[in-house]
Order: sequence, then C-alpha cells, then structure tokens
Amino acid sequence: MEDFAAISAFVRVVEAKSFAAAAAQLGMTPSGVSRAVSRLEEQLGARLLFRSTRSLRLTDDGASFHARCKEILADLTEATEALGYASRKPSGKLRIGAPAAVGRTVIIPRLAEFEQRYPDIRLELSMCDYAYDLNEEGIDCAIRVGPLEDSSLIARKIGYLRNVMIASPEYLAKYGAPQSIEDLKDHRCINYIQPNGRPRQWQFDTPSGQVGIDIDGHLLINDAESVIQAVVAGLGITQAPHVIAACMLDFGKLELVMTDTNSTGKPVWIVYPQKKHLSARVQAFIEWVREVFEQSNEPGKHKKPVAVPAEPERIRA
Repeated sequence: MEDFAAISAFVRVVEAKSFAAAAAQLGMTPSGVSRAVSRLEEQLGARLLFRSTRSLRLTDDGASFHARCKEILADLTEATEALGYASRKPSGKLRIGAPAAVGRTVIIPRLAEFEQRYPDIRLELSMCDYAYDLNEEGIDCAIRVGPLEDSSLIARKIGYLRNVMIASPEYLAKYGAPQSIEDLKDHRCINYIQPNGRPRQWQFDTPSGQVGIDIDGHLLINDAESVIQAVVAGLGITQAPHVIAACMLDFGKLELVMTDTNSTGKPVWIVYPQKKHLSARVQAFIEWVREVFEQSNEPGKHKKPVAVPAEPERIRA
C-alpha cells in the first residue's frame, strides 16, 4: 500500500479531532477527507475510527496505526529536510532542553548570533536541572552534563565544563588565596547541592587521573548561579565551571585562584532521540552550540589573584 495522501489525511484528522478541521488544513473538502480515510480502511481491512455526528475516536487498531504513521511521516519530513539542508536555510520550530545555569550563562547570551545565522528557526528553550524524557516532553534535543544514563538517546560530545577556582577580591584580601588542594580545609568553601541532594565533589586533574574531593562546605546552596553570587559577596571560595563564572571574572568581581591546578570538569553532550535522519534545524543547532562551547570554555586573560598576606587570618570551613 502506497496511499500516502490517505495516510496523511488520517493522521491530520486524528490530530485535528474533526474531518472539517483536517480538511481546512489540507485544502480539501470534508467529504474528500472522509473518502480518503474510508479508502485507507478498505485497503487495510480494518476500522480505524468510530464516527458519529458529535464525536470522533480511534479504534484500538486505529490508535496503533496512528502512532506508527505519525512516526513514519515525521521521519519522512526529517529525511526531506536533511536532504535539502545544504541547499536551503533551516526553518520551523525547534525545542531545546538545557540545565538552567548553562542555558542562562552560555546559551542565552549568544542567542542573538544564532538568530542572525538562522532567522527562520523559531527556538523554544526549556531549562531544567533534572533528566527528563525527550520524547514525552516533545524536546528535539537537549544539553546534558556529566555521565549519561539514558542509553536510548544518541549523544554527541560538544565539550567540557572546565572548572576554575574563584573568590572575590575582598575575600582574598582578608583571608588570602589557597595555593594547593590541601589549603582548602583552611578556607570558607561554598558548595553546590546537586538535584540528588548531594554536595558536588570538586574535581582536579592529577598525574594519575581525575580525582573528586569531598568538600566540607561553610555554605551550601542548591542553585549554581546563587553560588557564584555568594562568592561575589565575599562569603567564601568555590570551584565552578568557567563559563558560568566568566562574566563576573571579566568585570573584576571575581579572581582566579590556584591557577596551576587544572580541572577538565564534566563532559557536555548534545542528546536527541534515535532517528534515521536529523532535521536541518537540529543539525544547525548542534553545529552552533559546539562552536559556542569551543569559544567560551577556555579561561581568558582575567585579573590575577591578589597577593597572599604574610599572615592571613584563617577560618576553617
């Protein structure tokens, strides 16, 4: 059976919940749409819809067939878009998911550039810190940080959230700057509480590999940007992704400390549901967001930390 017009009419009827509405969308008459669906039922040898003057509902066979047809038509649309990706500009609605801090500090400040490059894409950004089902939420692709648990998704690594150690000039003038990991126990440390309720481990690169350090925080906060604000207020020192702290570093409200200590940080991924073809919209976003992380992730030439006082006052975390 290759009656794609009838299949398309059937799917549109189900989504529009009426023959008249589907006909208006397809540029057909209601009777023409009804005949197309009846022709499809005859070819299949199965009833797809229960019809009455007041209601329209799917049969069990119709529900199964509709779900499958919707996927097939979506794949066909994406295959068409992918084929024409090189010859025409991507367009249409694109739903993106991202952790809140990454969305606010990395994605949104660069969105004007994305809109200028792809003016025909209408972007919808959903920011959330827990892992959600992309298919259930209708998300085309999402940014994920750290180890991936959902093996049903396709994942592409787009970079790392490289960490830096930061403190305010006022804090450093009063307490001095730590010179090593061991020095951290003598400082007021501010730490981020993860969605799972656990304090974040601070990560450092060593000759034997990456290690995670449990920090006995003087102050714990469950919002990454609020951690940065607390550090700016002089309440303590923290380790944070460079891309989140970059703005305050550029304005001189924060200083880099322990600059000889490297921290690659967690990998950043772009994930999307398994499909045979990626739409031009998703391909465009993946290419753009990879560029953003490449350009934004390396620590810039910020101010150096203030000198350590000869005998700084210390307060244990």
